[in-house]
Amino acid sequence: MATPPPNLAKLLGRVRQLTEEYKAGNRQSFKSFRELVSLLLSSTIMKTGGGVQLVLLKNEEKKGVIGGRKGPTDPLPLNNGRYLRLSMSLELTDTPEGPRLKVYDSSFQYQLDRDGKHWIFRYDYLRHPASQHPPAHFQIRGKLTEQLVLRQGHPLERVHFPTSRVSLEAIIRLLAIQFGVRCNEPPDVWQPVLAESEHLFFRIAHLPLSGPAE
Repeated sequence: MATPPPNLAKLLGRVRQLTEEYKAGNRQSFKSFRELVSLLLSSTIMKTGGGVQLVLLKNEEKKGVIGGRKGPTDPLPLNNGRYLRLSMSLELTDTPEGPRLKVYDSSFQYQLDRDGKHWIFRYDYLRHPASQHPPAHFQIRGKLTEQLVLRQGHPLERVHFPTSRVSLEAIIRLLAIQFGVRCNEPPDVWQPVLAESEHLFFRIAHLPLSGPAE
């Protein structure tokens, strides 16, 4: 059996600690969730110097938003010179098990430029949608090989493909494996870290992982 990388155990331990802290459902939960998001991204596709910022909403002690250094619309720089616009709305909510931190809205957009005019794909999750679009949906900016498939004046990028909930870990894995974005840690480190974080998040919901455990 191969010896695990020396820093893997430390990273996995930190993932477990931060997950327990954000699940506690208190003010510290916001900070711990931000630190977990930052750990996942800094171990994988985020360029050195990039960062994740938490903004607590004014007059709303139980709500916050996670995004780039300058706010939810500021994209994260990636190792391939492109960007990931990340925005996650958080709220402390009362449940039968006590207060819990929940993600109410999330958006992940892979784009070529900082302004987002040249985006490639986008995933959105809305716990309480206000439109006819599916609560969780995926969009692709491209062209179909087959013609006369979509109705006139409705390009592919405006099609909202319904999905189940997609995790940040799944988006990172997609960019790393399918789009070839270089990761800051080797695969025998970042893959188990993503799997552990996703497993802890999905365990209560009894959902399968979006990729390999190792």
